[in-house]
Amino acid sequence: MPKKKTDLDKIIKKYQPVMKKTGQQLSKAVKAAEEDIAKMYRIAQAHMEIQVTNLQKEKIYHDIGREVAAKIMKEEVDIPSLEKYKKKLSKLDLEATKKKKAISKLSKSRKKKK
Repeated sequence: MPKKKTDLDKIIKKYQPVMKKTGQQLSKAVKAAEEDIAKMYRIAQAHMEIQVTNLQKEKIYHDIGREVAAKIMKEEVDIPSLEKYKKKLSKLDLEATKKKKAISKLSKSRKKKK
């Protein structure tokens, strides 16, 4: 049995410099990869923050549009370039009202059948 241990010692001594060098190279590669991953994370985080900012802007645009539309329909705002939207809004409001009435009629007829 002692012979096997000396053989193992010889193998370890023979390949120890190569293993040490390989370990150092792996360590450098891992550090480089870690830096790249951290950089990609920061870039992705910045993109997400940009998207959140854009969504906040879109919400503000939506709120402004809704408020302007309400004022146009009440004729509190008279901007000639927005008149085309007033006609479309009126048409959509009329369609929605008709559909609500139809739903109401269906609901009432359904209750009578029961």
